[in-house]
Amino acid sequence: MDTQLFFLVNGHHTLFLDEFFYLVSQKAVWVPLYVSLLYVVWRNYSWRGVLTVLLMVGAGMIVTDWANAHLLRPYIGRLRPSNPDNPIAHLVHVVHGRHGGGCGFPSAHSANIWLLTLLMIHWFRDGLLSLVMVLTAVLVCYSRVYLGFHYPGDILGGFVLALIVTWLITWVHEDHLHFHHVRSPRHIWVPAAVVSLTLTAFALMAWASL
Repeated sequence: MDTQLFFLVNGHHTLFLDEFFYLVSQKAVWVPLYVSLLYVVWRNYSWRGVLTVLLMVGAGMIVTDWANAHLLRPYIGRLRPSNPDNPIAHLVHVVHGRHGGGCGFPSAHSANIWLLTLLMIHWFRDGLLSLVMVLTAVLVCYSRVYLGFHYPGDILGGFVLALIVTWLITWVHEDHLHFHHVRSPRHIWVPAAVVSLTLTAFALMAWASL
């Protein structure tokens, strides 16, 4: 089933989508979003809030990356779809000749983007910000399957890992750091605008490359 779902995504491709999702999958291109989120935290919580969020998100990503590298991937040992040693690799559509590395369960991209998304939703509880973060997370995760780096099950595994780590972080910050929620958060439009402009830029760049 997982392989069938993978080919349902990876097997339906166009030159435009190749370029678009190749851009979506890059980590550095989302730096403007991260900066805009820190700006929102600063305007709602001051610098103490920024430091707290950086500490919590950073600690969470360290935990997810450590669990991936030292516990889950070595133990499960599931090859990425486009890994040359995978029997289905010759059927996988790859973009710009990029094949997957070693093992891919769970997806680190999925774990990290969902960790950030779930934390932002929990801390701000704002409909617009929740929509923006979920849309970004879904696009990033879809791009990893589209490009042949992960099975859908890898993405799901990353999401579950993010849920667990998010629960631990929220327990720490609520019980020990007293990081209170803002009833009516301000400047949520900033990350919404950043994501809109970023995706528009991706689309224009993908179109220009055809």
